[in-house]
Amino acid sequence: MLSAELRKPKKSDYEALTKLIPNGKLLTAPEAIERYSRDESTRAEALPWAVVIPSTEEEVAQVLSWANKGYFPIVTRGAGTGVAGGSVALGGGVVLSLERLNEILSIDSDNLTITCQPGVITEALQREVETLGLFYPPDPASADSCSIGGNVAVGAGGARAVKYGTTRDYVLGMRVALAEGRIISLGGKNVKDASGFSLLQLMVGAEGTLGVITEVTLRLIAKPKRRVSMLLPFKDLADAARTVHEITLAGVLPAVAEFIDDIAIEAAGRHLSRSLPCEDKANAFAFICLDGDEAKALERQMTSVGAIAKKHNALDILAAIDEGQQERLWESRRTLGTAMKGLSPVIGKADVVVPRGAVPELVTRVKEIGRALSIDIACFGHAGDGNVHVNILRRDLSENLWSKGLKKAMSETMSVVIELGGRPSGEHGIGALKREELENFLGAETLALMRGIKNVFDPKGILNPGKVI
Repeated sequence: MLSAELRKPKKSDYEALTKLIPNGKLLTAPEAIERYSRDESTRAEALPWAVVIPSTEEEVAQVLSWANKGYFPIVTRGAGTGVAGGSVALGGGVVLSLERLNEILSIDSDNLTITCQPGVITEALQREVETLGLFYPPDPASADSCSIGGNVAVGAGGARAVKYGTTRDYVLGMRVALAEGRIISLGGKNVKDASGFSLLQLMVGAEGTLGVITEVTLRLIAKPKRRVSMLLPFKDLADAARTVHEITLAGVLPAVAEFIDDIAIEAAGRHLSRSLPCEDKANAFAFICLDGDEAKALERQMTSVGAIAKKHNALDILAAIDEGQQERLWESRRTLGTAMKGLSPVIGKADVVVPRGAVPELVTRVKEIGRALSIDIACFGHAGDGNVHVNILRRDLSENLWSKGLKKAMSETMSVVIELGGRPSGEHGIGALKREELENFLGAETLALMRGIKNVFDPKGILNPGKVI
């Protein structure tokens, strides 16, 4: 819902805009802007009024200055791979696509940093630094298609967050275009910085509501020399979650500690068109990846993981050292985003996070909610850091049953998360689809403070209206 002050640009406004972006593009034809009308959530869709694609930071600033003067709502978009409706112009707006700002500007091996534009694809950045023996750990499941700017905007995580942290932990500096068109520079290449309020960290996870990121400087580390992967099938989902939790308590810090449930196993098997390990008996898989520089240390950790898995009734212990074998082990987890749509094109998604020790209880209770409502709910994700992806599947439910079932299932799931001391999002952001839940978790006073901050940066409310708060 847009505020009364915001308005739709007229033809003359668009004509003025095109003069401000000589190297950019302005799209207004419905067939040209249709692909900008949705993200990967399956539940947020709206055709924008127009799409503007600047080619430079200066053009981004010009677009914002134009929008601010005219009270035109701007919805910033990276690669469109989000799942919370954050880059969709719900209620109307002009989409500002950063797809052309897609260059790696510099790699500083001495200071272990990389500086790039927001449209750079995450996996492309990772491959580039790895040729130099360096490593950028954050790895969202959509790394092959999501952008660095989008990752920063939502504070994206990924499977390796259990050991290495999330995108937020790697952002050292950025340049940001503010609502009125000014450019500010935040942070730099310093490892430490205790210089006043951290506006840099404020921008991470703000989802384009405070400014538009035009450049990012990220921290890099040395690439681990060795990696091994393990797949552990279980009959019981809670056993898989308990195994992952106990592994971290035992002093083993895995690079990745994931799990998937029975519905996810079914989806992955169908998508890959092949049998998965113990699929006739397993109702859950745990995936463990260990990395480091010393082979003997990894062998000791693998032994510890195997012993813990057996203690919790693992049906088998599969391990791989060869790169190709590891990729095959991980396929069923990595392809889940696409695979789940094969079971149900329409999915209600949540990426809740709870204290790590509460994951077994969370998944048990969410499954009970699904059974009570006769609706399929899949649970999978990052058990090692407490971040669980809850997918509520429409399958063949009628519109009426789906609407009621989704609302109740989501509400009851969020109530469980609150009870367990969790939050509504661990890495996907709030966007539009989780906005109504936020006050239940944070409280009215905290939200009022957030709105006050928003008003300082964007007093006219043109930046991604209707999102987050």
